[in-house]
Amino acid sequence: MKEKLLILLLLISFRITAQDSDNRYTEEEIEIQDKFVEAKKHLLIGRLDKAEEILKKLYGENRKNPTIALELSKIYHLRNDAYNEYKYAQKATEYAPNNEYVLSNYAMICIEQEKHDEGFSVLKQLVKIDASSEEYADALATVYLIKDDKKAAIAVYDKLESVIGINEQISHRKFEIYELLNDSKQASQELLALSEAFPNDVRFLKNLAAFYNKNSLNDKALDTYKIILALDVNDATANMAISKANAKGGKDNNYLLSLSPIINNKSIPVDTKILELVPYVQKANENNDKELIDALITLSDKIALNHPKEAKAYALKGDIFVTANRYKDATKAYEKTLTINNNVYTVWEGLMDVLNITEAYPKLKDVATQALDLYPNKASAYQYYGRAYAMTGEIEEAIDILSDGLMVSGKNLYYKSNMYAELGRAYALKGDPKKAISNVEKALELSDNKSGYALEAMGDILLKKGEKKDALKFWKKAQQVGIDTPVLMKKIKG
Repeated sequence: MKEKLLILLLLISFRITAQDSDNRYTEEEIEIQDKFVEAKKHLLIGRLDKAEEILKKLYGENRKNPTIALELSKIYHLRNDAYNEYKYAQKATEYAPNNEYVLSNYAMICIEQEKHDEGFSVLKQLVKIDASSEEYADALATVYLIKDDKKAAIAVYDKLESVIGINEQISHRKFEIYELLNDSKQASQELLALSEAFPNDVRFLKNLAAFYNKNSLNDKALDTYKIILALDVNDATANMAISKANAKGGKDNNYLLSLSPIINNKSIPVDTKILELVPYVQKANENNDKELIDALITLSDKIALNHPKEAKAYALKGDIFVTANRYKDATKAYEKTLTINNNVYTVWEGLMDVLNITEAYPKLKDVATQALDLYPNKASAYQYYGRAYAMTGEIEEAIDILSDGLMVSGKNLYYKSNMYAELGRAYALKGDPKKAISNVEKALELSDNKSGYALEAMGDILLKKGEKKDALKFWKKAQQVGIDTPVLMKKIKG
């Protein structure tokens, strides 16, 4: 269609300047048309040099022809020649000042090259030519925003909306501008108008409810969620919002338990359920709230029961069991996860961590080997592999793999420090205290004395040397920086 329009524009431009009174095309005009088509063919197959050569010659002979200038502008765009792209686009407008295609090309080049004042006047002309064009209105509003005239940008969208009606794109743009203006009332009106224009689309109602919540208009949010439930009684977001409102002022665990009917609803996606629980898992991890943890365990059991083929349901159980210090249950949950889907490394990492915590080193050897086969670029897999082999007496294998782990760690100081700490532990078990201390000291240096692994390892080495008091100091430091495993607690208690 565009090619036909260009040929038509070419012919019209010839006719405007034609000298023959009977309006028939001359042989010269037909020859120019043929050359133009030939240039277009070269352009289509990527022969820019040949297309440019033909068009430049044509332009030299027909400087008042806007179509040829327009095509040259397009060629220079492909060549990333901004100067000539703009030059010929501007020339085209001189002889086709009212042609939409010519003006549109020129305006967009002006905007791209930040010649906003030039583009501005052309865009105002274009929105008059085609008042229903979202592209033109959006470009003009963008220039107004660049000029920091947000109200004028809104006016552009209002005028477009009066022609084509309310749609999601326009409403979203107006909403964003009202947010920039800190006009929450008008912003909410945009969302409200959109939801009223499409009353059966709960997406717009959810956006409106979320906006109300964000602006502490909780009653309005709740009313909106009730409307959503009238449209879809199973909507998870609305059900959870209303459950939370009903449990307002109560404990987190009471709210979570109130979600049981939603959790048991198999039609609600598992991701929605898990995302609702994740903040509470983090909270339980920070506060060690037993009642909250019990509620999370109950709900995670229900999720796994209702979505038995979803790996993430069991991964969630594993994470909650870790929070509850139920490491054997966490092990089973992570193992179940991996039988369903073994393509998520964080699950492998979680399993290796609990096996290390419970000192299940023979099993850790097997799991770390599998993880390393699947993920040869993951530094923590080398770390756990080295720990497992060192603790089961295969010291040389541990040292070799940890040395490889140093290379894999690259510039990551966290993993590099951990690898040196494990090397120190391996050399201590080998009976080489000098190398053991040297490696752990490197680990501490890299971590600015904040690596819990290195501090614990130094304590282990000092205990092996019979320096129990100094060992205890390092273990306590490890505890202070976040190591709280049962193994470390046992060492500190003696």
